[in-house]
Amino acid sequence: MKKNWFRRFIKYTLVLANVIIAILFLIGCLLPWIPAKKFWVFGFIGIAMPYLVILIFLWILFWSFVKRVFAIFNLLFLCLGYKQISVMFAWNTNDTFKKTKANYNVRIVSWNIGNMNGRTQKFGAKRHSVDEIISSLLKQNADVICLQEYEDCKNGCKSVELIKKKYPYYYFPGWVFGIHKHASGNVIFSKYPITKTDSSTFSNGENIISTSIAINEDTVTLFTTHLNSYKFSRNEFNEINEVIKEEVAPPKNLKGIINKMRKTLISHSEEAEIIAKFLDKTNHSSIFCGDLNELPNNNAYWQIRKDRQDAFLAKGSGFGKTFNSLSTILRIDYIMPDEDFEVTQFNLVDEEMSDHKMLVADLMLKKYQAEKTKN
Repeated sequence: MKKNWFRRFIKYTLVLANVIIAILFLIGCLLPWIPAKKFWVFGFIGIAMPYLVILIFLWILFWSFVKRVFAIFNLLFLCLGYKQISVMFAWNTNDTFKKTKANYNVRIVSWNIGNMNGRTQKFGAKRHSVDEIISSLLKQNADVICLQEYEDCKNGCKSVELIKKKYPYYYFPGWVFGIHKHASGNVIFSKYPITKTDSSTFSNGENIISTSIAINEDTVTLFTTHLNSYKFSRNEFNEINEVIKEEVAPPKNLKGIINKMRKTLISHSEEAEIIAKFLDKTNHSSIFCGDLNELPNNNAYWQIRKDRQDAFLAKGSGFGKTFNSLSTILRIDYIMPDEDFEVTQFNLVDEEMSDHKMLVADLMLKKYQAEKTKN
C-alpha cells in the first residue's frame, strides 16, 4: 500500500512539474506580442526561454520511455514555440569569413565599444589602449561602422581623429558630457558621404541615431542605438555568475537584482516603441544595428525587428553570444537589414577589448544579384 502511494506521489509530482514548465513555455511563446511595460514579469520568462526549451526537450526524452502520450504533448508545445525557438540558434555551417569583400557588397561593423576602456568583464584582463582598440576596428575594412557606448574625450585620446583618417564622414551627437569632458553615446562612421542625419532621445538621455549614406548610386539609411543597461554592479555580476554555475544559493542581493531587471525591462519596452516609430521614418533601404540589452525572445526584439532579417540567423552559427559575461546564450547585439538586402557573410570578432563582441556583416542589395551572376 505504501509503495503504491509513493509511486502515485512521484507520478503526480512529475506531471505537475511538467505542466508548470509547459505553462511557462507557452507564455514565453506569446512574448513577441506582449510588451514588458504591461506585464514586466513575463520578461523574466523571455530570459529563461532557452532553458525552458531544454527542459521541454528533456521531458520528451523522459516520457518517451515512460508514457508516450505525454511525450507527444511536449513535442506539440515545442512546435507551438517555433517562432521563439527559431531566434535562439543559427544552424548555418560555420564557413570561414572572407576578409576580402565581394563585389556589390557593403560591410557593416556594429560594436558596443565599452566606453573605450579597453577591457572585458574578466577579472585581471589586460587593458588595451585606445590605439589598439581603433586598430582592431579599422582592420575589419568595413564601409560603415556603428558604435555604441562610444566615447571621445577632450583630454588627449582623440578617438574621432584616429577613425577619421579612414572614415571621413561621421555623425556623433553625443549625449553625456561629464566632469572629464567626455562625450558618450552612439556614433556612425562612413567611408561614403552622409547626406542626412537624425536622432531621437529616450527618457534616460540615450538615443537612436540615423544617417542616410550615398553608396555609389544608392542611398542607404543606417540606424544604431543602445537600450538602457541593467546597471548591475561587479558584485551582482559575480553573484549571478555563481548561480548560473550552481556554485551557491540565490544571491544575497536578489531583491535589488530583480528590481533593476523590472525597471530595465519596462524601459526597454518604452524605448522599443520609440525605435519602431523612428525606423518607419525612412523611405530608403535600411540597416538597423545596436545593443538592445535584450535576448531575442523578449518583446523589445520583436517590436524592433518586425519584418527585418537578423544577420546572425541568416549566416551565423551556434548561440551567437555577444556579451562576454554571464550565460553562454546572451545574444544581445544585432545587425538587422531590411528585406532589400541579402546577407552574404557574418562574423563575431572578440579581441577582448570590450565586454561585447564585434559584429561584422557583408550585405548586398538584392537588385544587384543579377549583375553579380553575370560577372
